[in-house]
Amino acid sequence: MDKHSLPFVEMGPHTPADVSPESSTQVDVSFFVPCLNEEKHVTGVIEKLISVCNDLSLSYEILVVDDGSSDKTVETVTTFQNANPDAWVRLLVNKVNQGIARNFVEAAFQGRGKYYRLVCGDDVEPEETLHAILSELGNADIIIPYHTHVEGRSLWRRLVSKTYTKLVNIASGQKLHYYNGLPAYLRRDVMRFHVEATGLGYQAEFLLRLLQENRSYEQIPLTAMDREGSVALSMRNFVSVGYTLFKILVKRIRGAVFD
Repeated sequence: MDKHSLPFVEMGPHTPADVSPESSTQVDVSFFVPCLNEEKHVTGVIEKLISVCNDLSLSYEILVVDDGSSDKTVETVTTFQNANPDAWVRLLVNKVNQGIARNFVEAAFQGRGKYYRLVCGDDVEPEETLHAILSELGNADIIIPYHTHVEGRSLWRRLVSKTYTKLVNIASGQKLHYYNGLPAYLRRDVMRFHVEATGLGYQAEFLLRLLQENRSYEQIPLTAMDREGSVALSMRNFVSVGYTLFKILVKRIRGAVFD
């Protein structure tokens, strides 16, 4: 994938020449922060990431991707950049909404971190959670968080989540605790093995793809919280999840037959 063909428009104090993978020193971790109308929350996410990285002595970059917001998300991030020019925060703007799955992959090509993690722009992860995940970097190729408790999550959402995890495990033959907990990956793996799935299903499909490549992993238990409306259980997402489960099952059957 040619990084120059990406749909992003770069804004802020750091120019592409300053931060391109070819011209810059690698950092420990790149954070992909997707935003769609997150003017009220995005600054909190950025500040938490900087605080945790400083505490753990990790070098970092924060890739904020605005995916066609209609509020003042762009202005909010730009204001933060101008007030904090030494913070490695880059703002990448899509004029047309591209969706989180595509942005997840394409932002990795813009990064320069050894590790790579999605951190939601709605600021639902407490600083303790970020600290727990990032402190495990280097212990395995993939750090997989799973939630022992999610504050604010309805009984219906908990049932859907548990059912989805069980179905993915049945279809794949794996025994993971959770598939949508936003693992930390090696950035090179995101660029090399990314999947074409869209919607909520892409996380499980990508994670299973890496396990197929025998990547090592560590699962860590965490607590989290849900912000009302943070994840839409729409028909589109149900279709995406259903299609992902079908593909996972087909791959398992194909592997059993031919391998």
